[in-house]
Amino acid sequence: MFKPAYWVFAYLGLMTIWASFIMGFRYDPGAPAANVAFNVVIYAAFIVVHIVMTMPAFKTRVYGTRAGTPMERRIYIVVSVVTWLLVYWLHRPVGGPGWAAPAWLHYIGICAFLLSVMGFFEFATFDMLAQLVGMPGAALSHSVGAETPLMTQGPYSRVRHPMYRAALLANACSLLMWPNAAQLLFAVMISASFV
Repeated sequence: MFKPAYWVFAYLGLMTIWASFIMGFRYDPGAPAANVAFNVVIYAAFIVVHIVMTMPAFKTRVYGTRAGTPMERRIYIVVSVVTWLLVYWLHRPVGGPGWAAPAWLHYIGICAFLLSVMGFFEFATFDMLAQLVGMPGAALSHSVGAETPLMTQGPYSRVRHPMYRAALLANACSLLMWPNAAQLLFAVMISASFV
């Protein structure tokens, strides 16, 4: 029972941040300026937990190995998804400049955003994603140990981390869908995290 439930949670969880950008972040031209600070704080809490859990020293201390374990990966995925959903649920409207994108621009933004998502998952299969999310029974991939060779083929021959490049492009494309200060705030924070 655990494996099917985790499968649904992990794969839908991978889509939560993408869905947040498609849905847009709360925008209200008259929102108080303090909402920006609140959103920065809740996002900072999310990203600090995210970064700490990926650090080899943390993995070694908690899980006994720098490369991590499938259980470590499952815990990481659950914590990341739950904390992101909290950020999206709790974030407050941001005021400032913005306008409603005309339908044609919103449509182009969605198309470009989806193309970016495809770039993020370039060459990914469900088997590869199972390794990434620590699916029970799958081998562990994307570790920091010596067992993971440096990839230099395909898109990795042009950029160190193609997923990051695609995420930065998706952030920019989301501004075509939602050209407002709220979307810009989250796009900048998330892009800064990837950089």
